[in-house]
Amino acid sequence: MAPTRPRSSAGTLDLGCHLSIAKGLPATFDLARKVKATCVQVFTRNPRGSSRREVDDAEIADAKARRAIAGVRTLIAHIPYTVNLASPRAHAWAFARQVLHADLRAADRMGADFVVVHPGTHVGEGFDAGLHRIVDAVGHALDGYDGKALLLLEGMAGGGSCIGGTPEELAAILDGLKRDRRVGVCLDSCHLFAAGWDLRTPAAVAACIAAFGSIVGLDRLRCLHLNDSLKPLGSHLDRHARIGQGELGDAGIRSVVTNPFLSRLPMCLETPIDDWTDSAAEIRAVRALAGSRSEVPPAGGSR
Repeated sequence: MAPTRPRSSAGTLDLGCHLSIAKGLPATFDLARKVKATCVQVFTRNPRGSSRREVDDAEIADAKARRAIAGVRTLIAHIPYTVNLASPRAHAWAFARQVLHADLRAADRMGADFVVVHPGTHVGEGFDAGLHRIVDAVGHALDGYDGKALLLLEGMAGGGSCIGGTPEELAAILDGLKRDRRVGVCLDSCHLFAAGWDLRTPAAVAACIAAFGSIVGLDRLRCLHLNDSLKPLGSHLDRHARIGQGELGDAGIRSVVTNPFLSRLPMCLETPIDDWTDSAAEIRAVRALAGSRSEVPPAGGSR
């Protein structure tokens, strides 16, 4: 599962953003071309409800053709945030389990490379109870699955009853799944910072990646959500900010995107924008930072 892409420069980062599929998947790749995104993320179904539009073979074929024209290297499908794989509520957990099983297959059919899901919250019942439910739901989704899309657990900001805020918790899920090769991890720069990882210098980013490598495994880290953080270091609050306008700032984003390991991963922006056209400016900002070098001397640091 180890990434095989060569080390990226500002011009070759696999970088993009979350886009809507409201007008169909083919139109999504047209938008990607306009904002110069090589990585695209979409929701697997309506994030505000429970419905998923069935996509026919003709639309999928059209989408794959337009993807090639747009030069989109990576397609990420994101399970809606309302899905809670760790829920102690029987109905909510059964729904989450069913959605993950169905949407993993639907996303693979659309040509997704990765399917990202939040591990969930145990709602006060404790980590072990939540872990058991997550492992059961993911195991159910993988049962009989032979697709190409990998299922990725997203690292979270931690705090409260949220699961997945530390590399140890992510490793516990992977261990519960017997390190199934179809499962990996999606990191998020805002979540990492909120969880206590200071990413504002190259040395601090390197220390963070080394810790995840030793506990989770570098081969499991497959993509990155690139977001600035509205809240301070260690806040455990998942509040995204636009690139360079949050607590990470230009120095932090630059340290992340120029890290030798992270620069090889597909990077997807989830920053708060007013319109999809704003994504073009965000992508340009990241590429500018990736092409520059910090004058701040490196310093040690981790959580």
